[in-house]
Amino acid sequence: MKDTYPQLDTLPANHLVVDSLQPEYSKTPLPDWVAECNVGHALSDAQVALGRGDLIAALQGDSDAALTFAELAEQSTALARALVKMGIKPGDRVAYQSPNAVELIVVMLAIWKAGGIVVPIPTYADTSCIYFFIADTGARFVFLNKKVETLDVWQDISDDTKLDGVVHFGATNGNIAGLEESGFLTGAEGEAMPEVSPDQPAIIWHTGGTTGQPKSCYHTHRRFLLGGLSFGKTAKIEPGLRVAVMSPMGHALGLIHNTIFCMLHGATPVLLEQFSDANVVLNAIETHRINMMTGLMASWGKLAAHIKENAPEADTSSLKTCFAMWQSASSAEVFDFWRDRGVELLNNFGSTSFATWVLIPPVSSQVPRSALGMAAEDFQIEAVELRDGKVHPLPKGEIGVLAVKGPTGLTYWNRHDLQERDVQGGWTLADDLIRFDEDGFVHYLGRSDYLISTGGFKVAPGEVETVLSRHDLVQEVAVVPAPCAKMLQKVVAYVAVSKGAAGSKGLKRELVERAKSELSYYKVPREIVFVDALPRDALGKIQTKIVQSWASEAFALT
Repeated sequence: MKDTYPQLDTLPANHLVVDSLQPEYSKTPLPDWVAECNVGHALSDAQVALGRGDLIAALQGDSDAALTFAELAEQSTALARALVKMGIKPGDRVAYQSPNAVELIVVMLAIWKAGGIVVPIPTYADTSCIYFFIADTGARFVFLNKKVETLDVWQDISDDTKLDGVVHFGATNGNIAGLEESGFLTGAEGEAMPEVSPDQPAIIWHTGGTTGQPKSCYHTHRRFLLGGLSFGKTAKIEPGLRVAVMSPMGHALGLIHNTIFCMLHGATPVLLEQFSDANVVLNAIETHRINMMTGLMASWGKLAAHIKENAPEADTSSLKTCFAMWQSASSAEVFDFWRDRGVELLNNFGSTSFATWVLIPPVSSQVPRSALGMAAEDFQIEAVELRDGKVHPLPKGEIGVLAVKGPTGLTYWNRHDLQERDVQGGWTLADDLIRFDEDGFVHYLGRSDYLISTGGFKVAPGEVETVLSRHDLVQEVAVVPAPCAKMLQKVVAYVAVSKGAAGSKGLKRELVERAKSELSYYKVPREIVFVDALPRDALGKIQTKIVQSWASEAFALT
């Protein structure tokens, strides 16, 4: 099954993926209640039609600001009419830059209802990145929250690009996205709303740029909704559930979590503006009785440290289902801390390529720590290798590249060269290595471009990281290759120890012995380097490229 895009004067057809290069989508239908909806309607009006109008649709975690689904439907439609009056047409790209806020939900839904394509811009993006995002997508308008620190640079950006308008918004006295007092909505009541095809692109977002310049991909309204429906069925999301994420809505994780992962199912996102502040997060958990929460493993570690040092009586009893990404390199101490509090930290895998999580641990069964779980509902996952230009699935136990088929898949925006490389035989191929264990659980073993070639063997860094991270004194670890005259490359582990501990020769011996007891001899680190902390990007992910540069410099051949 392939996408068939509507022909729109606003949308450059040569920026979209031709039929022959698209993934082979599964024939997963949209349910009747959402089949003719765009995303804006599905997250508001359709919820009202299902009898959920009085449920809270969005709740600000650090204030009393809240909207019911009925209020959200009304306000987003009123704003959508104003956008149509302003000149937004189906296919126009409309960017935003904003912290996590209830009024941002109103803005996004209005853009979708007006037929616009949402372009998220992270609040931490620097000026050069902002220029790139606007130029790459051809955005016509941008919505700026009044709290954004880069407000002063946007005048120059709008002068130097094809932006037709910059709209400042922000919550004031419960007005529609803080725009009523500005007169922005005046005279738009009678504007006719456009028809928006489910096969029109709904969102264009960019990768984090960890492997070079950010690349953009897009998803249609149909694919975006199907991704959210898959998650809801797999994670058992129900109306009234309180959901939070320790991530910004300028990034895919924060955006999908606060929209299609919860609102699509009648659940309530608790929006955390200061999600990196442990006090704010704990207060939101207690005050709003959050049931499900997601964050990087580093965020869970920070929260655990704050509780131990400053808030041992903190009430986290409402947390029932929690997800922590990138566990393989992180401390068992953090995992055990939350387990003692009744919270099982589940791992998962998703990316901008799919607009959802494609691997999720079953929420009702025991899962090995750091395992990514199994394929989400409606998805097919394989560990594969490429031979003779074809994709070949591998048997259980063998390490291969992650390959995905399902209702969503990778469609690059205006990058046909990358599309041809990363979608083959209908499969979306990720830059990640996985292995299925005997019980069918998937284990993440690192990026394929960081595979270590040592003495004729291949070593997946994630496999070594998982073993070392189980030591009580290891806070986090990154395993990378370093040049070696005899073996081409050698395995090097950079280790940050737990607070109060110290790196020592004795700890090195313990880590080596642990590795020898669980791994083949060629996977055992030849070098262990203790560091105060591992470098992280703005989202909290370990920057493996920087760690690898450390190793290349420290162990350079002379």
